[in-house]
Amino acid sequence: MIYKFLRDGVWEDVREEKWKWEAYYSDGTMLKQFGDNGLFHQFAEIDQTKLSIFKMVSEGKPCYTLLFDPLKMKLVHYYKNYRLDMGAKNERFITAYCFGYQIKSRIEKMTIMILPSGETIVTENTDGVEFR
Repeated sequence: MIYKFLRDGVWEDVREEKWKWEAYYSDGTMLKQFGDNGLFHQFAEIDQTKLSIFKMVSEGKPCYTLLFDPLKMKLVHYYKNYRLDMGAKNERFITAYCFGYQIKSRIEKMTIMILPSGETIVTENTDGVEFR
C-alpha cells in the first residue's frame, strides 16, 4: 500500500514497510508509522515524553513490544540494509528492522533486530551482526 507524507509542503508517496512501529502513549492515544488514515509518520514525530509502549507489528506475525519509561530511556529505531552474496547469481538484499532503547544515563543501547524471516536478534551492537 502507498501512504502519503507531507515534506516541506509537498506530498510524497511512501511505500508500506513489512514491519511497522506503533507508539502508545500514557494518555491512551497512539501514533502509527502507517496511519489508518493513509498518512505516513516519521519516527521523530513520536512524543517520547508521553510514550509508554512501543510495538513493531507485521500482518500475520506476533508483534514485538517494548515497555518504555520516558524518564530513563531514549527510544531507538532504524533500518539496517545488507547486501548478501554480492556479485553472485544469488545476490540479495535484506532489511533488518531495529528498535530498542538507550538508558539516558549510559552510552549502551539494547537493540532488537527483526530479520525478514521474523527471527530476532537482541544485541548491544548491530554493527557486529553478520549473515552467512
